[in-house]
Amino acid sequence: MATATFLVRTMSDTVETDIQRVLTITTEILPRYGMHPLPFERLRKIADGPFDLFLIPLVYAEEYKTNPNVVFDEKKRLAIRTQALEIARKHGFDTKSPNFVPGIEESLKKTQAAGLRNVLLTTGGRRYQHHAMETFGIGKYFSEIVDRDETYYAKEQGLYYLFRQHKLPSLRILLLTGTASYIRAGNNVDGCKVAGTQLEVVTIALSNGYSYNDEETLAAAKPNLLIHGDDELLPNLQQNGLLPEA
Repeated sequence: MATATFLVRTMSDTVETDIQRVLTITTEILPRYGMHPLPFERLRKIADGPFDLFLIPLVYAEEYKTNPNVVFDEKKRLAIRTQALEIARKHGFDTKSPNFVPGIEESLKKTQAAGLRNVLLTTGGRRYQHHAMETFGIGKYFSEIVDRDETYYAKEQGLYYLFRQHKLPSLRILLLTGTASYIRAGNNVDGCKVAGTQLEVVTIALSNGYSYNDEETLAAAKPNLLIHGDDELLPNLQQNGLLPEA
């Protein structure tokens, strides 16, 4: 039985300015709570897509110690998201066309030609950057975009969504990301069963200057593979027998 293989990339490894956007917004949010901005090196150890999920443990540190579920407090999440959107608008992050990571279009062409189904996974909503990808940019290389509607509470949900949506007898997800929490989510999902279908997720850490997290943090999340650029992707997949059969 042939296995359908999806190559899932995350937004932060596709849009060049994403980690700098996170640094700018975080730097402006924390002083509002009487906190000093984080050094970039520290930010890269905890940064994680949605601002609410990684800032709540800092902003509400004492409460988080006794109740880790505070990260799901909707009022707190909304307050931080609202501030993040306000700051993003001030800097034009939601209106300027995105700067793609160098070489991303060529990489998408090659993975598509190799028989992989490219999917974009993000915990953000369909704002302008998504529209630019779908209409003016590299959206034609993605078979679909899985966004906040499917990943709101946990990144695992976005991966489960793909299995449920396609209902294929055999499906493998190659999860390529520079964010440690995505790697942990992929490892959590791997090996589970949904409606009798075995879920296979291979986690691939992408460690470079655009990654949310630094290499030490990525490696600690225990990815199946670790690469340093898109040019290493296909050779590593071929070497590990992870490319679709011709």
